[in-house]
Amino acid sequence: MAQGQYTRHRETQRDTLLNVAEDLFIQKGIVSVTIEDIVKAAGITRPTLYKYFSSKEDMAVEIFKLVTTAWAVWDMEETWTIGGTGYSRVERFVLGHFDRLVANPRETSFIAEFNYLYAKQWTAAKAMEIIHNTLGVEEDQLRKAITEGQADGSIRADVPSEMLIANVFNFNSAMMSRMGDFGSKIDFEFEMPSGDIFRQIARLFLDGLRPRGPSGDRT
Repeated sequence: MAQGQYTRHRETQRDTLLNVAEDLFIQKGIVSVTIEDIVKAAGITRPTLYKYFSSKEDMAVEIFKLVTTAWAVWDMEETWTIGGTGYSRVERFVLGHFDRLVANPRETSFIAEFNYLYAKQWTAAKAMEIIHNTLGVEEDQLRKAITEGQADGSIRADVPSEMLIANVFNFNSAMMSRMGDFGSKIDFEFEMPSGDIFRQIARLFLDGLRPRGPSGDRT
């Protein structure tokens, strides 16, 4: 096999393994899936899998990167490049994030479980490296939108921009964990669609980013 064909073969097999593992992780949960499950579903041997990945965590990290990178690509096309006020871009970012979570409950569950199993155990340096590599562009675009929103008057200026960035990211992460952990159980808990609940929560949060008018109401 020529070098180019061999390289393409390895890339194809690696992608296939990730696709198989992602399907299993999303269907059954990361904890419930074993290396044996993955190699069996992929139709390969353990030694072959270990040529590409050192562990189940290694595979989960790569899938996490793929999922969050896809989010960033979607946001660049559907949120950041459309234009509008700083607030309108932040609004699209937050609501678009929730729409994806509601539309992809298994993916949401995977990210929530991934964060619980692995991310919280990492050093700050390792966590920041992975997050920056996948979501760094999101942070840059959010910073730009908030800064411009404070300048154009669509976002409150009484809170430092870096604090607002932290607020938005942590809000999205917290709600994602809630949705991922409980999913459709929330529908039964409150006897209303969870998607409606979370979208309203997002609206209330976004309202807090807007400046107050002379009467004290949000503008």
